[in-house]
Amino acid sequence: MSVPGRLGRPVPGGLRRLSVQEVRGGARMVLCATLSWYLAVELGINSAPIAAVLPAVFTLSGIPLWAPRLGLYRLGSVLLGVGIAALALRWLPVSTLSLAVVVSAGYLASLLVRIDGAPSQQVLVSAVLVFGVPVSGYPEQRVLENLVGIAVVILLGPLLWPPDPSRLLSGRLDAYRDRLDRLLAELGRHTGRAPLGQGAGQKAGQAGGLWQQPHDLARDLDRARRALRWSVTHRRSAAALDEVGHRIQLAERTAAPLHCLTAQLRAADGPAAAGPGDAHVCEGPGPLLDAVRHALVRALAGADPAEPVARARAIGEQQCGPAGSGRHDSLLRGLLLLVLDRLDDYRAAHFTGR
Repeated sequence: MSVPGRLGRPVPGGLRRLSVQEVRGGARMVLCATLSWYLAVELGINSAPIAAVLPAVFTLSGIPLWAPRLGLYRLGSVLLGVGIAALALRWLPVSTLSLAVVVSAGYLASLLVRIDGAPSQQVLVSAVLVFGVPVSGYPEQRVLENLVGIAVVILLGPLLWPPDPSRLLSGRLDAYRDRLDRLLAELGRHTGRAPLGQGAGQKAGQAGGLWQQPHDLARDLDRARRALRWSVTHRRSAAALDEVGHRIQLAERTAAPLHCLTAQLRAADGPAAAGPGDAHVCEGPGPLLDAVRHALVRALAGADPAEPVARARAIGEQQCGPAGSGRHDSLLRGLLLLVLDRLDDYRAAHFTGR
């Protein structure tokens, strides 16, 4: 782990300051976990109700607006797992072979209770834990503890400092937009007849994680929309969430051609030079790349990209076509024009008539 650099600024990989959202998330988890423990003890369920604490730990680790839906999924998973283990203890002896049966049944049952498409591991965990503690009354005790913890999470979790999902997603989209702007600006400075250079090539190669961000944003946008159905405090933010969603969709639709563009630049270490049979030498896709960058950054910020899109179209028409440029330049230009087409679709859907 690195140490703080000059002026106390953290070096990448070292410690960083906690955000307000992280502090609130930790406080929310602590309060819900503590209250769940207290209620389970007061109700006489158990003197050490660990299972009552777990819903707060696992369910509130994400956006708290998701807590009601995740809590219900967890309850269904616990009931299914406990039921499998109870039946196994009733009809089978405690043995290695019986454990294999329980794990197999738990896995098949987890496929029935999927959370965001993934099998619910809680079914397996509950089945194995109950089977491993063959004590009378333990299955009922575990169900009751989870009921208390899930009730606290569902009722209290979303009310404690609830974050606005549209603001969270907008902030993440802004971070993606800024990183994309820096990458394309760096590539634009090195795109031309000169070789791309090691620095720009490395930047293009290190951008792999960048292209996954729009897909992650789209996934979390879908979760946030479903979560708003359970929220009393943030139902009015549905319109703001839709506006952010349009920009996220644009980022997702343009990520693939931009990924291909940067991969081509990295693989070729710069655009190919014009061949000896070319009629003339053109300046390469650098000016078009810069114009497309301005248009895309403006659109991802929520502004009408009409002016920069028109400028990019004009540059694309002025530059030489496939007959006067190398094949590699033509491919890059085609990818940039595809991004412009996506920008035109976005503008036609959300800015026409304004």
